[in-house]
Amino acid sequence: MRASVLLSSLALALVAQAASLTGPRTLVLLDTLDEADAYMELWTDMQERHYNVTLHEVSSPVALSKHDQRLFDHLMILSPKMKDYPKGMSAKSVVGFVAAGGNVMIAGSSELGNTIRELSREFDVEYENKFTSVLDHFNYDTHLGKEKHDAIVVDPTTHMAKAEKIIAQDKVPGPILFRGVAHAVNPSNSLLQPILWAPQESYSWESVNLEESANQDPTLSGKGISLVSVMQARNNARIAFLGSTEMLTDAFFSAPVNKHGDEKETVSGNRLFIEELTKWTFQEKGALDVVAVEHHKVGEWEAPAHYRIKDNMTYTISLAEYHDGEWHPFSADDVQLELIMLDPYIRKTLDQVPLDDQSTVGTFTTTLQLPDQYGVFKFTVNYKRPGLTYVESVTTVGIHPFRHDQYPRFISQAKPYYTSAASMGVGLLVFSVVYLWGGLDSSVKTTKKA
Repeated sequence: MRASVLLSSLALALVAQAASLTGPRTLVLLDTLDEADAYMELWTDMQERHYNVTLHEVSSPVALSKHDQRLFDHLMILSPKMKDYPKGMSAKSVVGFVAAGGNVMIAGSSELGNTIRELSREFDVEYENKFTSVLDHFNYDTHLGKEKHDAIVVDPTTHMAKAEKIIAQDKVPGPILFRGVAHAVNPSNSLLQPILWAPQESYSWESVNLEESANQDPTLSGKGISLVSVMQARNNARIAFLGSTEMLTDAFFSAPVNKHGDEKETVSGNRLFIEELTKWTFQEKGALDVVAVEHHKVGEWEAPAHYRIKDNMTYTISLAEYHDGEWHPFSADDVQLELIMLDPYIRKTLDQVPLDDQSTVGTFTTTLQLPDQYGVFKFTVNYKRPGLTYVESVTTVGIHPFRHDQYPRFISQAKPYYTSAASMGVGLLVFSVVYLWGGLDSSVKTTKKA
């Protein structure tokens, strides 16, 4: 009943503009709609950010797109027990949804089925076996994990990635509670990044056979256990992988943290951690946009039809960053310009123009001399940093050689050749004079022999 009331109330969010650049339409897959009551604080947070949330159970048909157009902007899979996709949906459609620019959040549990496990493999993420949990006999909550030590306490200051553009450590007020399954990411995939990992004493083991003696070592332990990981595809679509659905529930949002061995009770950081994670995943922050690109010769203000080799030119690019529902000037010291013709001929770091109160964009500029090589060049800014959408600005220009009348009349480096040519001319003149007028005397007679 509460789920249906929630659906009608969340529909009112359509009257406001969602903070996400991608859009407000969010599909949430649940094993049953009754489970929606456990996530009321999550729905409230998303409603305040003007999302249009559609709760859907896996037993009912649903489609992610129609006529090659996305029906939703974001997909949250909170149904780890799912055995089959809803009718009209498949792993291929989820991958296509990401390829079309949709954002996805996947949360698992110790009862994670093969459906979600195989889907995660499409993105180089491997969840542990079914009925395994992350256990820790030193860093567990004495209330939630009293029996199996499976509700572990994670300190974000030491076990969270220093990725300020994704989740800043100062945004999480306390330790994070986690109860679920471990996963590992492919280290060779540069698009994947673990955000939260387990303490050194943690390990992954079957939570249903804790009383039996172990006959082998755990497959994952310590920092090798990823609890939360994120991925940004090459088209800037974002995917988040969580090993726990419980860390999104009201019970973990509001639970006081009582870590084993600590007498002091602390506040759970789950709510703000999940809020920052969903903001990044749904592109409410960390998005860059190219506002303007300009290039011209030094002393001029308009882009020429073409340049000439060795011209001095100025290149300027303006970037803006989206967060807190608004565009702000982007600031960085590592934006580079490349002049490419098959290979880069010049690579130079751009200087940022100082910002003031009137600045609406971050402006980066540089002045350089074009290479002594003519052809079709690309002025490229390829900026890819963790947590930010990828920027690839390409401007194609032609660089011409000198015309025949633009070369200098005399070249100082050619003086030896000039001297050689002059000496040859003088030598020819001397030889001609000697040959014509410096021969035998005409008065001398020659006699023939008989």
